[in-house]
Amino acid sequence: MNILFKVIAVVSLLLLPLSISMWHKSNNYPQEFRTDITLYKSLWVSLTNGCCVLELLSMPTKVASKSEHLEPLSFDPRPEQRSIYFSSHKHGIYRTTWVVFPFWLSTSLLTIMGTVPIARGPVRQWWRKRHGHCLECGYNLEGNRSGRCSECGTQCQRRRKVVTRRKTVASR
Repeated sequence: MNILFKVIAVVSLLLLPLSISMWHKSNNYPQEFRTDITLYKSLWVSLTNGCCVLELLSMPTKVASKSEHLEPLSFDPRPEQRSIYFSSHKHGIYRTTWVVFPFWLSTSLLTIMGTVPIARGPVRQWWRKRHGHCLECGYNLEGNRSGRCSECGTQCQRRRKVVTRRKTVASR
């Protein structure tokens, strides 16, 4: 499980510059792409105003796919920009499905997924040290007098009990 977190962190940190550049490109140079996935489905990708709009057009037959190339659809119910949106709409024999997400959201998620596993190690070490656990394996060392972890054998420092002096209020 630990290796999975590290792989996710590395992949997300590698994808982070791509997300940032797409965010920049969508604001300064809006673009629209179209590709046919199958004879029955085509995908429109629109990068505008800091958002990515994925529009999947499904058609019932191959003939509909060929006619769609010749005669574009007469309706264009585009979703509102700068929001998270998922919708599906049927118009006649065509079904259109939209997924809209802002690039700031994908950039934020990639940043969090990349930094959480990196910050997790020092936080875990601090917690283990504070609660008297072995720094290597996390075994509870409370009552251990040998100075070695009985689980993994690592040399451990004995935890000193901190004695706090309480102020006593003299009652008169």
